[in-house]
Amino acid sequence: MTSASRAAVGMPAARSAATASSRSSPQVRTFGRKYRRAVHREPTVADLVAARRVVDRYLPRAPLERSPLLSADLDAEIYLKIETFKPTRTFKVRGALNKIASLDDAARRRGVVAASAGSHAQGVAFAASALSAPATVIMPRGVSETIVRVCRAYGAQVLLEGDVYDDTLALAHRIEREQGKTLIHPYADPLVIAGQGTIGLEILDDLPDVELVIVAVGGGGLIAGIALALRSSRPTIRIVGVEPEGADAVGRSVRAGHPIVLDQPHSIADKLVAKSTEFLNVALTARYVDDFVTVGDDDLERASYEYLESLSLLVEPSGAAPLAAVRAGRVDPQGRRTILVVSGGNATPALIARIAAQREAAEA
Repeated sequence: MTSASRAAVGMPAARSAATASSRSSPQVRTFGRKYRRAVHREPTVADLVAARRVVDRYLPRAPLERSPLLSADLDAEIYLKIETFKPTRTFKVRGALNKIASLDDAARRRGVVAASAGSHAQGVAFAASALSAPATVIMPRGVSETIVRVCRAYGAQVLLEGDVYDDTLALAHRIEREQGKTLIHPYADPLVIAGQGTIGLEILDDLPDVELVIVAVGGGGLIAGIALALRSSRPTIRIVGVEPEGADAVGRSVRAGHPIVLDQPHSIADKLVAKSTEFLNVALTARYVDDFVTVGDDDLERASYEYLESLSLLVEPSGAAPLAAVRAGRVDPQGRRTILVVSGGNATPALIARIAAQREAAEA
């Protein structure tokens, strides 16, 4: 991204060049619209501190574990920030709790609505149940039936619409407008970002001398929050975002200096597939994230399988993106205290069985 394009959206000069998109990246088009209705204010460190009080009240602390096996293999001190032990098996519940907790009684009674590829829907359903707010969650038609059942078990109304996350967003906005419900955006809301950023605060508590943090990127809310937390205390920490080769909207947007739209995003890492991002996420990630890299579906499958086969962790391909980047040589952790954020574990038995069969066949 050029200095001129960064200046256009109020960003400082880049710390390093972002990795170019791979051969399988989809076609893109640019657009100049603002986030619907208004550009959100940016979250602050004070927002993160307040969010932590909410998260600590409702959720168990996610462990940070050193991996002796990965450390030996990679000649680095490798730690895993494991978000898969959360009630919904993903980090998304942090931001949902923080946003819904901020609503007044009247807004909670009217309820909340969310558009999601799956993980955010579960987070909103859990948070709404915990905070006594009716919830409507909208997901693509191909979402796992298990995720649908989980959302309904938390009391949420489930609607299925379109094929990818972005297809669900228009319906969510219509419900927001017509029924007066509060939209809980999965990544472009300062309080949602602050909730996700509590991961960064926990990292600073548990491993204050960390040197490299690697994070999966879909819409950019997770890495924006973590990076804000880390930069507030340790500006020298290197922060790298990992996107699928076929769904790298955030990295492309940062390089362009504004949100771009991917025409046909695709990846086995379905939780990371978004057609675009928002100005808020572009500004934050451009300012605080050092680099973006991409990995292919085969890299993601291998990493997901490695977590299960070698580390006894069930990690979906989306959550395995940081390990995929390291194993594929996109990020070099050698000699560094490194944290891989393991962001989700919502993989279906069919997916795991297919990945395992492919890996075993490849190794035969």
